[in-house]
Amino acid sequence: MTEPFEGEEKRHYRRLSLSLPIMLFNKKVESKNISSTGVYFEIITKNREQLQLGEKVDFEILAKTSSPMIPSRTIRLGGSGEVIRNVIVESSQDEQRCGVALKFCKKLEILFNLRGVP
Repeated sequence: MTEPFEGEEKRHYRRLSLSLPIMLFNKKVESKNISSTGVYFEIITKNREQLQLGEKVDFEILAKTSSPMIPSRTIRLGGSGEVIRNVIVESSQDEQRCGVALKFCKKLEILFNLRGVP
């Protein structure tokens, strides 16, 4: 069996480089990439411990829809994910910018407001 050469893609699912707003711990962050099974983002935090490996976190993603003949609109997608990676990207005395990968625990749900509209 041959070993993969350095730089070879090891992921099983394709990722899209999309910057989507994510609400997490009452903070707004931006995704760096997303796939059908997870999302990667960076977050500035004073408490990296809240994103420990294996930790389950709830989140919302805002995404815009577009299709011919239908006006563009924003939908809210909700879900929970397991932290599978948490690396320090940059650090200062007070804060750390961490790169976090979440693996979705289940399919994302469309969140509706009280009027039944996303």
